[in-house]
Amino acid sequence: MTSRVLNAMKAAWRELSGNRRAQFKYDATTSKNKRKAPDGILRSEDAELTNIERRKLLSAARDIPRNFSLAAWMIRKHLDYVSTFTFRSCSGSDRVDNIVEAFIRNWSKAKNCDVAGRHPLRRLIRLAECRRTVDGDIGIIKLNDGRLQAIEGDRIRTPDGGIPGFTGPMPLLHGVQTDDANKAIAYCVCKRLKQYDQIGGSSAMIFERMVPAENMILHGYFDRVDQTRGISPFAPALNTLRDTYEGFDLALAKAKVQQMFALSIFRESSDSLGTLSDLNAESEVEDDEEEEDEEATTEDEGPRYKIDLGAGPQILDLDPNDRAEFLESSSPSDQFQNFSQIMISVSMKALDLPFSFYAENYANYSGARQALLQYEMSAQDKRSDNNDLLDELTFWRLMIAIEDGEIDVKPEDIRFEWIPTGLPWIDPLNEVQAGIAALGAGLTSRTRILREQGIDWRDVVREQAQEKKVFEAAGLPLSANPLNALIPGVAAK
Repeated sequence: MTSRVLNAMKAAWRELSGNRRAQFKYDATTSKNKRKAPDGILRSEDAELTNIERRKLLSAARDIPRNFSLAAWMIRKHLDYVSTFTFRSCSGSDRVDNIVEAFIRNWSKAKNCDVAGRHPLRRLIRLAECRRTVDGDIGIIKLNDGRLQAIEGDRIRTPDGGIPGFTGPMPLLHGVQTDDANKAIAYCVCKRLKQYDQIGGSSAMIFERMVPAENMILHGYFDRVDQTRGISPFAPALNTLRDTYEGFDLALAKAKVQQMFALSIFRESSDSLGTLSDLNAESEVEDDEEEEDEEATTEDEGPRYKIDLGAGPQILDLDPNDRAEFLESSSPSDQFQNFSQIMISVSMKALDLPFSFYAENYANYSGARQALLQYEMSAQDKRSDNNDLLDELTFWRLMIAIEDGEIDVKPEDIRFEWIPTGLPWIDPLNEVQAGIAALGAGLTSRTRILREQGIDWRDVVREQAQEKKVFEAAGLPLSANPLNALIPGVAAK
């Protein structure tokens, strides 16, 4: 075997071995000059945002919902699904249940719940979810008198002027003091200088107090284990939403400009037509000699056709070989509209919202139901966070009430739940029949079926019992067999 052939075989083997080794690599780690190569730097999520960058992110996240109705709608729709609950005591004792429910109902009022006396509990929870969605997190302080104080995320920070009386390196990371296990020990709460807000300047933050971690709930979105501050799930959509907002403005401006130029006149010769002006469209038809004289003077004296686009319907008597066309604006174009839908859909994915929420006629019943079921799965975890928040606040407040003698209930008798608001049936007849079939087959319970609607089955039982008494007292029949009345073809037989 010649050396040339041997060298060629070795080169082929080296290339083959290199390809085989490459097969066991992650393509995302291999730079092929087609995309930005990973920098290989691994940091905590808190280190990805410096104090200044975190403030910029909060500012951008707060700005876009103020000005873009789509962004504001996305947040409101998200809140509708994950932040509305109904309280229910379920101790098994009617006396205890009535006492606890009455107390929570009274405590939930704004004057008893919010230290500022501004928001009832239901709104506080909705605002808390809103702020953690936009800002990343929010602090809720449990005060000794049983009221709550909400602290917006930008107020939990390392103060600009430092902590009075403290020397040395600041033991805070984005306003959070932690121990060696990265567990929060205390939160640094700052306050805004009102004089800066009143003149419209940037709000300067000065130190207010350190709040022990056991007295504050940091309600936020966390994607990593060692993360101390929440990051907004809205952040990935900010640039896309801003570009879409600006694109809408530019498309509208373009459409307005095109509407200003509605008529175009074409000539076969090189003579100038002048400009479009005045109120009348005039063209005098004379004999050949007068027409030649008129044509000769027109070039010196001004335009041949005078047209006012705002004068209403007009008759244009044009010369031979001249023609006029009214321009039709194609702005925004179909391509722009289709691309805008893609941008909107991508933005909505930041909050897991299906596009059918935005365009109700986008999908048929099956597609809309499938999208809703998938969204419900993603909303369940977010809803559970708010449920946990309500559970902690409720138990804390009930224990204070028991200790202070506000309610005559034993701590071991406390049993309660917050029931999330359910969804109305999309197709009531089919879904009711499916529920009845599953109930008859032993595959579900009335509790599960009604909980999907946000209804407590015990309320239904009590209401039916009351209705029965009223009907019997009035001597009216209560039975109706409504199922047969709803099934097509059955009621008519």
